[in-house]
Amino acid sequence: MRFIHVGVGGFGLGWINYLKDEAGAEVVAMVDLSEEALKAACEEGGYSSEICFQNIDDALAAVEADAMIVVTPPQYHCDPVIKGLEAGLDVISEKPMADSMENCRKMLQAAKDTGRTYVVSQNYRYTPDTWTIADLVRQGKIGEVGQVNIDFFLGMDFGGGFRHSMEHPLIVDMSIHHCDLIRFITGLNPVSVSGDSWNPPWSNYDGDVSNSLLFEMDNGARISYSGSWASKGIHCSWNGNWRIPGDKGSITYDKDGVITLHEVPGLYSVEKTTVIDKLEVPHGEGQAYVLNRFIHCIENGETPETIVDDNIFSVAMVYASVEAVESGKKVPVLDDAFLALLK
Repeated sequence: MRFIHVGVGGFGLGWINYLKDEAGAEVVAMVDLSEEALKAACEEGGYSSEICFQNIDDALAAVEADAMIVVTPPQYHCDPVIKGLEAGLDVISEKPMADSMENCRKMLQAAKDTGRTYVVSQNYRYTPDTWTIADLVRQGKIGEVGQVNIDFFLGMDFGGGFRHSMEHPLIVDMSIHHCDLIRFITGLNPVSVSGDSWNPPWSNYDGDVSNSLLFEMDNGARISYSGSWASKGIHCSWNGNWRIPGDKGSITYDKDGVITLHEVPGLYSVEKTTVIDKLEVPHGEGQAYVLNRFIHCIENGETPETIVDDNIFSVAMVYASVEAVESGKKVPVLDDAFLALLK
């Protein structure tokens, strides 16, 4: 599959190696505003400068391609994704999908109008830890999920930069991963969210870096999500600490990556507790899995897991959370217009 790679600096440089290592991918053009980034990408991937362009229109006019991958900052996802779709290409973009629900709507509409496949890379799904937890739930090991408690606490100093000046740095920049994991692990979709956010007095962030959110899911379950990037000690992993109770037992996951299954077939008495061996993720982990699965699905007429129609629920959890904490009200995750578009 012939790819146009848009955004090769920063995190985009990592995608150079994912594309290079994937036997089913060939990079036919790279696009970036920065000549230095393009030069570094050529050195990293062993490419000729002849495939380098500083704008997407020139790349689309110069090469024949099948797909596009967009690794620009989120506020610059919308335009290249739509251009790629309208040019007849299938598209992968990094998460989050866009910087606003309005831009997400435009991208969803473009995918619908063109009939092309647009996938959002949600790499946290594809690690042995999260893959194993989701598999346990799908097997019915704990029965129907009734609630989930997630704690995410780190003390993160990024040394300045855009995160420290954002209004809601944790929710907007990080929680997209956890929102998507909630859906991936439980198999449930969100209905509404309420919550609060604040900034601890010792924080070196300008905006609210701590929050407590409560999601209602489509089976009536509640998801309690509490987090902070200004935690003083007792830190967790980037996945967070999880407790997932169901009507047959529960799964716990801690900062050391230990997954424990607690079997409770009766009312409350634990019958058996087992530390679970982790599964291997097929076809590579993280972005490597996303890329491999994308190519496989396009070639075989299958639907990738994080196609835009699905991922819209994850990104909507983020922006609905911002609305909830700013308004102090319980708000729907997706409004009627979005739901109608999905149908």
